[in-house]
Amino acid sequence: MKKFLFTVCLSCLALSAANAQASNIKLHGDLVQKPIRGMTTPIEAYQDAENVQLVFLTDLGNLVVKVVRQKTGATVYLNTVDALQGSALEINTHKWKKGVYTLTITDEDGGFLEGEFFIM
Repeated sequence: MKKFLFTVCLSCLALSAANAQASNIKLHGDLVQKPIRGMTTPIEAYQDAENVQLVFLTDLGNLVVKVVRQKTGATVYLNTVDALQGSALEINTHKWKKGVYTLTITDEDGGFLEGEFFIM
């Protein structure tokens, strides 16, 4: 257990340093897989000038990650990932048009997390 907590803390420190220039994307909803006690959500999402990054804080299995441009309703990103503890997914948004986007993460049991971000 101590080794696990040490690994989580080390991962959080590394991610905090890497995301110092990034803004947090607030995720709402619930995945069927419950987070570890004391953890508000099993996924953290960040945005910087060129990417959206998802950080998986616990094993969540297969997740569908979808990004939709709100103005048109067009899906601009769709991917299924095996979300393992400590892994991350980086979505390059550099060439996306300005606007508001909805990020949706769905698990195999129908649970979901959703958040909004802006491309300026």
